[in-house]
Amino acid sequence: MKFKGQHILSTQQFDKEGLLSLFAEAKKMEKLVKSGKFGKEMEGKILATLFYEPSTRTRFSFEAAMLRLGGRVVSNADMMQTSSVRKLETLEDTGKVVSQIANVIAMRHPEAGSVKILAEQSDVPVINAGDGSNEHPTQALLDLYTIWKEFGKIDRLTIGMIGDLKNSRVQHSQFGLLKHFKVKFVLVSPKGLEMPSVILKEMGSAAKVVATPEEMVKEVDVISVSRIQKERFVSDREYKKFVGVFVVDAALMKKAKKHAIILQPLPRVEDIAVEVDTDPRARYFHQVGNGVAVRMALLKKVLNG
Repeated sequence: MKFKGQHILSTQQFDKEGLLSLFAEAKKMEKLVKSGKFGKEMEGKILATLFYEPSTRTRFSFEAAMLRLGGRVVSNADMMQTSSVRKLETLEDTGKVVSQIANVIAMRHPEAGSVKILAEQSDVPVINAGDGSNEHPTQALLDLYTIWKEFGKIDRLTIGMIGDLKNSRVQHSQFGLLKHFKVKFVLVSPKGLEMPSVILKEMGSAAKVVATPEEMVKEVDVISVSRIQKERFVSDREYKKFVGVFVVDAALMKKAKKHAIILQPLPRVEDIAVEVDTDPRARYFHQVGNGVAVRMALLKKVLNG
């Protein structure tokens, strides 16, 4: 796939060859980070991070990635309150304006499709840092990179997904990338939060839906956990029906394969017990470091090729 000059809006843009190329580049970026040195690939270039929705890991990761490559960052962590949104500026006009200032834009927004709207009017590449319950392509990229690092492959693995499968843009995006590999899926979620039918249909015979976490963990190599997405519910009352229903704890992990790994994009909210942090199979904090390397690789490819 072609990276240079492209918007990165969806996992649908990627193919297997492009993914493996990106992972190879990310591995090089990890070595740069571990050396304690800063690269020069982005000297003279600016990343603008436009976040219309709260974020810690994703925004810091993008900004750290740009800085590690020798670039600069202009940032707004609260676009809804401290930008021209307050003056009713449209996303289209924001895209036109910011692309005259920065060389690349990373954007998060609570509404599905909003990043694409801004990107259509931007003169520079725009990277989707999460748009509502739709997609979070760079999180999925770092998740697959973590799997690839751990197992040395992705083909012929079984991926378990647990949690709010209806609203988790991360797990939707994970599938968007994993479908390029020969993998199987085992899915479990509270009733009412099942994987959307359109994705389930695309998974086809590669997917199996089970009723309990115990049924899932004994079969899988990767346990992909999502919290119940509070921000997608109309009320606290509705949200509280689901939070804490399924929890990955030490008792559950006793039933999992010895080589299985646990992924979670964070923050966790009653979905993974703190006691699991010391389990050598826990990879959710390692993922954060992997995310910097992957976003470094993506920025380099998008801007320099």
